[in-house]
Amino acid sequence: MKKLVFVLVLIFGFTFFNAQNIEKELQNNSELFTGKIDDSATLKVLFETVSSENPKLGSYKVTGYSDVEGTKADFEGTITFNPTKSKNSKERVKIYDLKLSEKGTGKHNGIFTGELTTKKSSEKNQLKFEGTWQNYGNTLKFPFYFNN
Repeated sequence: MKKLVFVLVLIFGFTFFNAQNIEKELQNNSELFTGKIDDSATLKVLFETVSSENPKLGSYKVTGYSDVEGTKADFEGTITFNPTKSKNSKERVKIYDLKLSEKGTGKHNGIFTGELTTKKSSEKNQLKFEGTWQNYGNTLKFPFYFNN
């Protein structure tokens, strides 16, 4: 019985601390993630809030904003751990699915969909986001990436 309790506490502790780590890493010490959209325009992203939506599934609700060459758009979305993609990865990485929906209805508001890949490093864990941004009118579609 004691062993069972120990195992359950160990599993809970690992899940809890793993969730705290990804939440902290996504907030990136309030520093912007930087990258490109359409391989040309500078893209900056800040996650302002990150909260665990479903700890068992590794699902997180996020809010923040994107900045493309001075044009800012608030967003909200989800980042969800994908165990199948992570297991099948050749590198030792964790892969999450992401969907970030920008607020607004203009031509330059839309949805980021793609993946977050996290890789442990001795200095700082590496986070890489990549996928496709598409506006709500389905008239613009660009690849994007950003990282820390």
